[in-house]
Amino acid sequence: MNVAEAVGTALTRLGVETVFGVVGSGNFHVTNALAAGGATFVAARHEGGAATMADAYARVSGGLGVVSVHQGPGLTNAITGIAEAAKSRTPLLVLAGEVAASAVRSNFRVDQAAIAIAVGAVAERVHSPESALADVAR
Repeated sequence: MNVAEAVGTALTRLGVETVFGVVGSGNFHVTNALAAGGATFVAARHEGGAATMADAYARVSGGLGVVSVHQGPGLTNAITGIAEAAKSRTPLLVLAGEVAASAVRSNFRVDQAAIAIAVGAVAERVHSPESALADVAR
């Protein structure tokens, strides 16, 4: 089991039932693990729509909204919906892959934490395979 699979499995065990998103190489494994764990995946045509759908789901259900996006441009496409959720204090978990440290020249590299913080969201990371489950629970 890789870290993405462990994270997806842990989230379904913690009660995640529905996930909205657009799948790319950066979030493929975690999204598949969520679905394998029993969560319903609702595909969107654009990450902005996925984030807004997750925000609306959380507001209507009273639970946690979850959105899964590709790293870099997937996250930036979702930022308006993330900002709305942050400003409204909607419980929203955004799962975004991250570019490997070795991929210095990647077109997908952006400072994702800074982007999240800039719109009022709290940025959290899975720091290592050893800390992944504690990071998810946090």
